Amino acid sequence: MEKIAKIKKYITVCILLLMAVSTSAFAQVRELSLQDAINEAYKNNSDLVNARYDKTKADFKVSQIYNESLVPSITLNSQYIRSFKKQVFDIFGQRYEIGTDNQIQNTLNVQEPIPILGTPIFQGIRIAEYYSKMSDENVRAIETKVKTDVKKAFLNTLLLTQVVDVTEKSLSNAQDNLNMVEVKYKGGVVTEFDYLRAKVKVESIKPSLSDARNNLVLSTKALKNAIGMKTDEEVKVTGKLDYDSTEVIGNVDKIIDNISNNNVNMRLLRINKDINEELVGIDKANYLPKFYIFGQYGLGAMENDGKNVWNYSFFNTLSAGIGMTYTFNLFSNPQKKRQSEIDVKKTEEQLKDVKEKLKIQSQSVILKIQNAKERIVSTRETVGLAERGYELAQISYKGGVLNQIDVLDAELSLTQSRLSMLQAIYDYQSARAELEGLLEK
Repeated sequence: MEKIAKIKKYITVCILLLMAVSTSAFAQVRELSLQDAINEAYKNNSDLVNARYDKTKADFKVSQIYNESLVPSITLNSQYIRSFKKQVFDIFGQRYEIGTDNQIQNTLNVQEPIPILGTPIFQGIRIAEYYSKMSDENVRAIETKVKTDVKKAFLNTLLLTQVVDVTEKSLSNAQDNLNMVEVKYKGGVVTEFDYLRAKVKVESIKPSLSDARNNLVLSTKALKNAIGMKTDEEVKVTGKLDYDSTEVIGNVDKIIDNISNNNVNMRLLRINKDINEELVGIDKANYLPKFYIFGQYGLGAMENDGKNVWNYSFFNTLSAGIGMTYTFNLFSNPQKKRQSEIDVKKTEEQLKDVKEKLKIQSQSVILKIQNAKERIVSTRETVGLAERGYELAQISYKGGVLNQIDVLDAELSLTQSRLSMLQAIYDYQSARAELEGLLEK
């Protein structure tokens, strides 16, 4: 019986240990730095994955165009023909059958276009290469967007994490004040009104803390969505919102000029303009004849029934030459050419428009950065003053010099200044992330 009891005890301990380990594993939270989040997004984001597939597809298309344009096309045709009723001629009363019961025809055709006049081989190759470059730029554009989105989602989660901390400190301060007032109230030093005011202050902060925590949960989910995490794994961001006062963004005019001329949207439009110009060249080539060289090899046999196929007498032929095709599209060609020329002009207009919009966007982002820096400098000093003011208010209240309302005002001022400081740093970091996105850093 003792053995059985020991075995039962051992099994129970093992089960409890397994449960503890599994619970610990289940409750494990994955910590993410900003770079971790960006790396995960590069691997998981669906738009980016699809853009990479499009890039691979475009590269294959370039190879296809090269092969179709520069490698001769080879066609093999094979036929077996059975004559059930042959053609008959009557000549001077005699009937003659033409043809044989069985025919075998094998033809190998080789054709290669000559890249002159109306055969736009090299234009087609260049267009395929432009599309490949466009796919490259599209991947870079989506990578930049994903990086910027993840940065902003990460910064928002950091902000809300610290808002929760500030609100918790505010609740702790209010609770400490309530404890102090309660002692004085029980000692008959302060009125019931002061006690109720302190209690109301504690209760009024609790909903704000609950909202801050809920917002943090939602922000974390938004971050996971930006990263492309498709699991229920819990994540926690590491680090905190900070600001380096020595940081400079560089020469503003050069930054604006760089963005308005070299941003990926400008590069994409330039490639699109190049494609449209090549299409104009192709439409012009359609006015001209197309030349090609060809060669043909034939192997065939014609035999009547009664002879084994292996004994057929095969004959072969070989020929080569140069050919020309000319399509008289006298009405459609001019219209197609004009449409392609309009597309070039449209792209030129889009380039001007996008350039101006990028200038405005970059100027706006730089103004946001400068405004946030000014707010950080002013609120940083305000936080220090509010912290000192709250300490003095507490000391003075304990000494009976100030009223409780002064303590509550000092605590409110401290909380607001801390939140304003966090918001200013967040606005700075968020605007800087936008600027880095425009610069593709």
